[in-house]
Amino acid sequence: MNQEELSAWFVANKTLLENSYTAETEPWKQSGFSGPYERWIACRKPIADCVAQPGNFLDIGCANGYLLECLLKWTAARGIEIQPYGLEISTKLADLAKQRLPKFASNIFIGNAWTFVPPLKFDFVRTELLYVPKDLREGFVRRLLELFVQPNGKLLVAEYRSRKDTQSQPWVDDILRAWNFKVDDCKSGCYEGKELTRIAVVKNY
Repeated sequence: MNQEELSAWFVANKTLLENSYTAETEPWKQSGFSGPYERWIACRKPIADCVAQPGNFLDIGCANGYLLECLLKWTAARGIEIQPYGLEISTKLADLAKQRLPKFASNIFIGNAWTFVPPLKFDFVRTELLYVPKDLREGFVRRLLELFVQPNGKLLVAEYRSRKDTQSQPWVDDILRAWNFKVDDCKSGCYEGKELTRIAVVKNY
């Protein structure tokens, strides 16, 4: 994929997600989740379970900021305080996140995680492999560990599946291990007896 094709890929992906998310009214659907609220909790709360101590938390692809809002509540319920940050490629979605989290509006960055250089490093960074084309995903993980994650910080690589998925393909932790990353922890989210979420934790040693 040349630079022109890559740029077109990012533009198409941004436009698709932006139009899809802003057409919704429920906050979890504006964050890219198609199911009911109860399933949102089951599939997204495992992210908070990866946070065992206070620190700053960057959500890459933060959409309307609803996941960050939930993470603040879920970690606070366990006596853990996080400082929320977001990175969003869509200005429209980033504006929604700033409106949802006005106290932390200055912590919401607009940019493409493939090229964005953060102004600081983070204790926790949540991302997904699908934010870049398949042939760039291993390099994407290495870039995040090098530029985004504090020494001894944690990269939380999330994978979400629908109930229709056969789940025959490798999960994200298997993919990371195949790329020779050490997966230090894994959390799962299940709904109605089926695993729909897996969060692979890679520590930045």
